[in-house]
Amino acid sequence: MDYRGMRMPHGFPPPQMQGRMGEGMMNQQRDMMGGNMMNQPPPGAMINPQMMPEHFSPNQLDGYFPGAAQALTEYHDLTSVLVDGGDRFSVSALTFDKQDLLWMGNSGGHVTGYYGLEMQKYTSFKVHMTEDIRQMIPIQRGILSLTRSTLNCSLRRGLSVFNYKSPCMQEMQCMIMTSPNTVLMGGHQTKVLQLDIEGMREIRQVDVPEPGCAIFRSSNKYICAGDTSGKVRLYDPATLRAEHVLDAHNGTLSDFDLQGNLLVTCGFSARQNQMTVDRFLMVYDMRVMRAMAPIQIIMDPMFLRFVHIYSNKLMIVSQAGQFQIIDTNSLAPTPLSMQPVNTHGSFITSFDISETCHVLAFGDSGGYLHEFASGEHPVFNTFPQPTEFADTTEQLQYMHINDEMTPYSVIPMCYPENGKMLSDWPDHLAQNVYRKPMPVDNEILRSMKVQHNVGYAKLPQGSGIGINQIPYKIGNDKKGSKKGKSVPESPIGRGEDPFVVVPKRYQKVDLKYSKLGLEDFDFRHYNKTHFAGLETGIPNAYCNCMLQVLYYIEPLRVALLNHLCKKEFCLSCELGFLFHMLDSQKGQTCQATNFLRAFRTIPEASALGLVLSENEENESRINLLRLIQSWSRFIFHQVHSEAGKKVLVEDSKKVEEAAADEAEDQKADKDDKPSTAESTPPKSKKKKKKKGKKKGKDQADDDKSDGKREDDEEKDKESISPDQSVNLEEERFEELSIISELFGMRTNTTLKCRCGQEMEKVSDTTLVNLHYPDCSPPGHNKPPVRFTFAEVVKHSLSLEQNTQAWCNSCEKYQPHMQSKVIRNIPDILALNCGMENIRDLEFWKIQQMLIKQKREEEGSSQSYSMMSSQMPVMCRYGRACTRKGCRFRHETDMKSEIADMPAVNPDEDPDLVWIPFVLKVILGSDGKVDIEELPEDSFRPKYEDPSVKYYDLYATVGHIKDQKNGNTVVSQIFVGETFHQRKEGVTCTQWYLMNDFSITPIEKHEATNFNMDWKVPCTIFFVKKNIVKCYDTQVKIPISEDVLYDDNCLVSPERRKITFTTLIDEERPKEKDVVGLDAEFVSLNQEESELRSDGTRSTIKPSHLTAARITCLRGQGDQVGEPFIDDYISTQEQVVDYLTQYSGIKPGDLDPSVSSRYLTTLKSTYLKLRYLVQSGVIFIGHGLKKRFQSNQSLCTKESGS
Repeated sequence: MDYRGMRMPHGFPPPQMQGRMGEGMMNQQRDMMGGNMMNQPPPGAMINPQMMPEHFSPNQLDGYFPGAAQALTEYHDLTSVLVDGGDRFSVSALTFDKQDLLWMGNSGGHVTGYYGLEMQKYTSFKVHMTEDIRQMIPIQRGILSLTRSTLNCSLRRGLSVFNYKSPCMQEMQCMIMTSPNTVLMGGHQTKVLQLDIEGMREIRQVDVPEPGCAIFRSSNKYICAGDTSGKVRLYDPATLRAEHVLDAHNGTLSDFDLQGNLLVTCGFSARQNQMTVDRFLMVYDMRVMRAMAPIQIIMDPMFLRFVHIYSNKLMIVSQAGQFQIIDTNSLAPTPLSMQPVNTHGSFITSFDISETCHVLAFGDSGGYLHEFASGEHPVFNTFPQPTEFADTTEQLQYMHINDEMTPYSVIPMCYPENGKMLSDWPDHLAQNVYRKPMPVDNEILRSMKVQHNVGYAKLPQGSGIGINQIPYKIGNDKKGSKKGKSVPESPIGRGEDPFVVVPKRYQKVDLKYSKLGLEDFDFRHYNKTHFAGLETGIPNAYCNCMLQVLYYIEPLRVALLNHLCKKEFCLSCELGFLFHMLDSQKGQTCQATNFLRAFRTIPEASALGLVLSENEENESRINLLRLIQSWSRFIFHQVHSEAGKKVLVEDSKKVEEAAADEAEDQKADKDDKPSTAESTPPKSKKKKKKKGKKKGKDQADDDKSDGKREDDEEKDKESISPDQSVNLEEERFEELSIISELFGMRTNTTLKCRCGQEMEKVSDTTLVNLHYPDCSPPGHNKPPVRFTFAEVVKHSLSLEQNTQAWCNSCEKYQPHMQSKVIRNIPDILALNCGMENIRDLEFWKIQQMLIKQKREEEGSSQSYSMMSSQMPVMCRYGRACTRKGCRFRHETDMKSEIADMPAVNPDEDPDLVWIPFVLKVILGSDGKVDIEELPEDSFRPKYEDPSVKYYDLYATVGHIKDQKNGNTVVSQIFVGETFHQRKEGVTCTQWYLMNDFSITPIEKHEATNFNMDWKVPCTIFFVKKNIVKCYDTQVKIPISEDVLYDDNCLVSPERRKITFTTLIDEERPKEKDVVGLDAEFVSLNQEESELRSDGTRSTIKPSHLTAARITCLRGQGDQVGEPFIDDYISTQEQVVDYLTQYSGIKPGDLDPSVSSRYLTTLKSTYLKLRYLVQSGVIFIGHGLKKRFQSNQSLCTKESGS
């Protein structure tokens, strides 16, 4: 409403009504309000700060209204700041962002953003010189700000994107987003505008009755608009036609809000020609459009908002500076539970509540912004979007002027803006000199054969020269080097180890192309099973191993098969299509072409460096180890955002289910063993947080306050009953997906400064990065420490480390102690092994060697002494150490130590493995995690405790380092009975090695064998026992016959030409119907071939074709031979050759801006073909295998000819 920012006494009507009331009526209004209200200090005047708290002290309120003191403790005053321009202008608009930002607009046309609970100024900019900010809406691009006559969009950094003006925008007051790209604006005028903010054009103008619109709210069915006459009109979102009118107040409307089926209003009433504040809130049922019993309150309402985390809570705010939470379902009169806002005599002009309802923001006419919060750890958003900050200036390394050891190269080069450097020699004093080539051996010249001016010769034996290589001798002799340390030149290069032999099944297999492409390539030679492999001849095929890992997770496979949306490039849909093809094939290979095509179009994947070009993928310098771990983290986040749905999570039901499971556990454990204290679930989440915080504060004084803490905990247990703990649970909306259900782990991260201030943040993660402890104990001649895999996982989950962070109390960056507390245990534990530095590799090698030494009966003491002599303490300066003769250990020394370690071959002894097959994870009530390693045949209870889970090793992903054939990534997966029964027709379990299209059965110990020379672990997956029983694994085909009739054309109707006839109801495809199929392709890259020495041509890589046109013809009926599908498929990739002489496709046919064809997406065409295949029709055409393979569909021998 426009009354925000107006400096007027409490109880005055809104500014919309002041212009229509006579001076006599205003005087009567002042007399009615009494002298006390009119004797307040003018806006902006400072009063005694102790007056407001003393006037509204809880003790005084408790004497008149019981329970008021308790209600005052729900929200507490957090901070108050004077906004930019607050000394001259009042706060006129407030809104919370999806990021951790709070935006403020004042009556002077200025917008300021504040970050976090500490209200740090984020950015500040001017929107209009004279008009006030009346409403703001955060969008993806930035902030929309509405003034009287303009709509401004600015980036969050402050840069202006556009400033829209229109002759119809004369008295704008409110706006609402009707879609992500359209906004609806209204005001005190009879025109409502709908604007497309992307194209900057008016979509339509709608006439509304007088006096216009002052407030917009939206529901599932209507757009609600309130006006100054006290009415609320309900409009149809599609046509903007008024469907219903609610006459709420006979004076004017100040605010209204709706939630579910309730609409509540507050405003003014005209009584005896006087405008008075109506102390009744009008309530309407949206289902029947009838008024319900009004709610009587004890203060003058001016603003109201539903507390959406509750179903029946409403927050009322008065202009005098009080707010109150009431129950809309309560039949009794509302008790006084008001809380004051210390405005120093100013009036509340704006109000907003955060998404989590943890934080309240109030703006007053004195230019102050007040923030109230509830709970121990309030946040603005449950899952905030990242906030962009300014780049920090990199500090140069300090170097003393007398320091002679630090090299000058650590100082970055500063280039002059004008002029040249002294080292830039002029051209007449410089000469370009090229390296002199090595002379060609006479034996090569003698045996050389010349064809077409090109000479071909075989390298002589013993020359030590590789193909396309010319060695250069570079002198590395240094004075003072120790004797015996020189390494002679190797003819095969120092990067290769001649004694490292990679087994053939782990080597990278290259596709051999012929004139027929891959038609005559024997894939069955590499795969004797009925499981489908993935081809490698397409870009970004390095992720094939992870695609196989995701496919054999049964709940994830079923969820993605059941997922279908209208988004063109949806990775969840493409994974479902790929999994369908893997299900349908029996031993044949598949291509992830469509998935990788959609993967390349996602900008986040390119920004993370996950999209590789063909040249980069063939280079050996690509770090596949890091790449596959980053890809896993990205795909989990992407599928979660695409397939996620906001679900109302009832925590109370969870507590009841956990209590029921606990009762069953205790009943089952009575016969087996006594129950332990670890199996008791926490009674209340609030109590759990309280204990955790208390423990964190007293951590430094454990020796003095342990007894006192235990006594306090016992009192808390006695004071909180089970019924009360259940009532403390709250209902909230959370974005849930199959990824969050399977892999989601919620952690509380606490940062504690040395000054004592603590900051806590709740975060969700799907992958756990392993952090390895230092296995070298301090001191000399001490053997390394042995750690189990379970201890490393526990150390990574509850990692405590020192980090630099900003401290608000110290107002500078300070060392903080970072600690983590786990809140839940996922069903699938995904572990990233890291292995990107020498320390991680050394840790794995040492642990494998310690396992071998433990099992040896003789010579253990000698081996320990040998290792201890090689394990001095790590140097604290690391690579920056410049000390001559430093006796501590450095990373450069670790490379030679790892090379000198004796090789451990687990193939000789299957027991010499470090990764266990079974893990038992126990989550304590205080958030601490205990992990144990168990044998495979260990006992497991029938009814598991919610805080205890048993995990089985499911898959391991390894990086294969092969200098000869090229590096690759393989996966070793434990395939269960469900997949064997579906594919092989037998009931068994088996480990398989998935190397792209090569699938080989292996022994279980081979899956955990990583010798660290040529096989390095990347990712390890542990799956909960009997996870299939916990999820719905029924596949529901989401594709219906509507896909044949959907109009998904990308070309405007005026320009496109229809070359097919849509099927009618009598022509719906049925089983055994005949359908003719043809497809045309375009080339995305040219064929790569080489000319051999004998003159023949060998294909290195065939041309990459993509489907450009799909046509389906009727095979029966009156219109036999008439096409019912003739789709041209749009592509965002560059087309090298349209193959017009064969396909008939011309440049421009695949461009939506100029094409006149029926141009659609590849996904739309795939759904049509997929529906025809599942309908059981018989396809007739040539090259059906190639046509269906290009669309990731399946045409069996029975359905095609």
